[in-house]
Amino acid sequence: MTENETRVSGWPPHRVTGVDVWPYRMRRGAAEFLLLHRVGIDGPPFWQGVSGWIEADELPHLAALRELREETGFEAEALYSVDAIFDLYKWQRGSVDTTVPFAAQVASGADPVLSEEHDDWRWASLSAALELLPYEPQREAIRRISADLLDRPGSAQLYRIESPSERPEKTR
Repeated sequence: MTENETRVSGWPPHRVTGVDVWPYRMRRGAAEFLLLHRVGIDGPPFWQGVSGWIEADELPHLAALRELREETGFEAEALYSVDAIFDLYKWQRGSVDTTVPFAAQVASGADPVLSEEHDDWRWASLSAALELLPYEPQREAIRRISADLLDRPGSAQLYRIESPSERPEKTR
């Protein structure tokens, strides 16, 4: 395959396949991020947010809400897009998978109910989360959440994803 053919054909295959959801709560005026300790099913254990695959014909933001519910038992009080996407080369499949990150504000007094994917959890400040998260795209996502949503609350509405119940009915 020539270089030009590679560019035109889009090799390696590039597709949006997953979501990362960063649950956070406000406590005493400061944000705390929920970190989940992933068990070592398909590699060494590590700290992460909520993550999962997008199902067939599922919109990424709906996958984010589903994964949040499945992995923590939480319902989002507010869901926000994060102004980023993250690519990961999957050498085993020869493809580039794109993950779409979201921020989910959850109730301040709630604790998660873990799925079998995780064996521990903790609420962490931004600085503590940055120390615990092993991958730069994870750290970049929570830095963006902090900068775009938390440090500038007036701009948060630019990123808020309306739930179907929040949308006004269309009139003819």
